Amino acid sequence: MRREISKTDRRVLVHGLPYFGRIFADFMNGSGWEFRYYPDVGIGNLALIVRELAACDVVYQLGGRVTQGRFLRAARLLRKKKLVMHWLGSDVLDDRRSGLAGNGDPWVVQQIQHWAQSDWMLKEVTQLGVRCDLVPFPSALVPDAPLPLPKQFRVLVYMPTVERAELYGLDRILSVARSLPEVSFDLVGLLDGPIIDAPNNLSIHGRIDNLLNFYRSCCVVWRPTRHDGVSWMVLEAIGHGRHVLWTYPFPGCIQVNDWQDARDHISRLYDLHRRGELRINEAGVSVSANGYEPKRLRANIRSKLEKLLEA
Repeated sequence: MRREISKTDRRVLVHGLPYFGRIFADFMNGSGWEFRYYPDVGIGNLALIVRELAACDVVYQLGGRVTQGRFLRAARLLRKKKLVMHWLGSDVLDDRRSGLAGNGDPWVVQQIQHWAQSDWMLKEVTQLGVRCDLVPFPSALVPDAPLPLPKQFRVLVYMPTVERAELYGLDRILSVARSLPEVSFDLVGLLDGPIIDAPNNLSIHGRIDNLLNFYRSCCVVWRPTRHDGVSWMVLEAIGHGRHVLWTYPFPGCIQVNDWQDARDHISRLYDLHRRGELRINEAGVSVSANGYEPKRLRANIRSKLEKLLEA
């Protein structure tokens, strides 16, 4: 049940990426803030969005763009002045591929407060001709303490749709799984398939809202993406003490450049596990606790929104 809004609550309308939006809004609520998430679903929901747009203090768009679109056009028509756009991942890639660098809508570029969740995202958004600030984006599912490693060695990977197989590195996943038949792989998040000729050691799962059981049963999380923001999966995995392979250089993670590199690291970790010598990723746990603790990132965003409202 949605709690009753106090007259003193600052109201924030969250719009954009569905999975992130719902979790983010629930996590940000409280202490004088009311965050509400509305997706683009149906005419009735559009009416609710317009009503909430008129009443809210801040408009918060998850996922960046340099053009208006229907939602931002409505915000502009209602003369909303306090707007935030948080760039999170492949959104910048889509605008760059569309040839929009330096050609964005002036109102979107100049009148909206743009935030990027990582230093490389900040650079990419700036290259689109947009002034941007670095603001880490919190995952409410980053744990307070790690989990013990399981008795069986498993590798966890993610891909949502075969339409974006190249972006999420499906070819790399299949190559490594085929080259290491003795290692078990779990692929989560698939909403649109099928994956043709998947090897027997690759188990395929659909959308999982909370990956806790998968973190508990794996030793390694591998993110073979060709472009990414600061992945929630990475933050949650290092918090749980898992060994994380990622395309990006990131504290507490192992950077891998291609599938052969990933195969070699997975094989090395597998051998350590077989000998009983593999330990939890202490470096990752430290990075999670000291740099990406959810409550600290929530306080940072609330503080920045408070300053935006006071401006």
